[in-house]
Amino acid sequence: MPNRNPNFTLRNLATDTAQKPTAIRSVFRAVNILVCLSNGMNSITDIANCCKLAKPTVYRLLQTLEESLMATQDPITHRYYLGPLINRIASDPETNHHYLINCAQEELTHLWDFSGETVELNIMVGLQYIRLYEIQSKYELKVVAGPDPVGPVYVGAAAKVLLSQLDDDDLQTALNNIKIGRVTEHSVIDQKELMAQAKEIRQKGYAVSYGERIAHALCISAPIKNYFWPVALSLVGPESRLEPIMDETIKEVTAGASRITDSIAEFFQAKGVVDRRR
Repeated sequence: MPNRNPNFTLRNLATDTAQKPTAIRSVFRAVNILVCLSNGMNSITDIANCCKLAKPTVYRLLQTLEESLMATQDPITHRYYLGPLINRIASDPETNHHYLINCAQEELTHLWDFSGETVELNIMVGLQYIRLYEIQSKYELKVVAGPDPVGPVYVGAAAKVLLSQLDDDDLQTALNNIKIGRVTEHSVIDQKELMAQAKEIRQKGYAVSYGERIAHALCISAPIKNYFWPVALSLVGPESRLEPIMDETIKEVTAGASRITDSIAEFFQAKGVVDRRR
């Protein structure tokens, strides 16, 4: 699904790398081309315009990236996409998103200290919901999601927070391509209702779900912005323990997500990356 709102671009190469050796400029240009591919720009013309490079230069670099398996060309449409090597590198989510976890670690620990409940960092890649990182509850009675970190992207507060970060067109495309089925008796399976809930979450800045993914579990989740993909900070525990402190917990989760958002922005600014999602 193309990203109509690219998350980031690298700094202007003409300004930042003009004095660098040719080999280094080529590396920067190749990285910028990979960024374009990741943001849904797949033609040589679009990439050349975005990178402010001549088409022959883009073609030459794409050929090199294709030879190294970092890009691939569709033989029918002649459009370019990220190659199998990129997917292989990204196959371990925790390793691939290590700096995101680092940015979130302090807030995850703070939220766990506040509640004692299970705290999660969730991410959406494509149409996959991934539990990227978690600190399990300190209580003997706790909610356990199971060993599989991948789950339905439409069930529960965390998944809906991830979906809510898509624009309306991409959200509709996502829902059209998801096989929606009931996980528990409280799961929402109506596409129109899911769309309405996602829009409401955008306005409120958080989501709460009761037993949609796991019976008798309550989940509170808030969006983390400024990253390449939708991210959510979530707290999960038994309804009986979390309902009495609901308002205070919502404030803690949303404040934590906001601080992680700021940390990611600071990280990218330090690396010279210009953010567009916030």
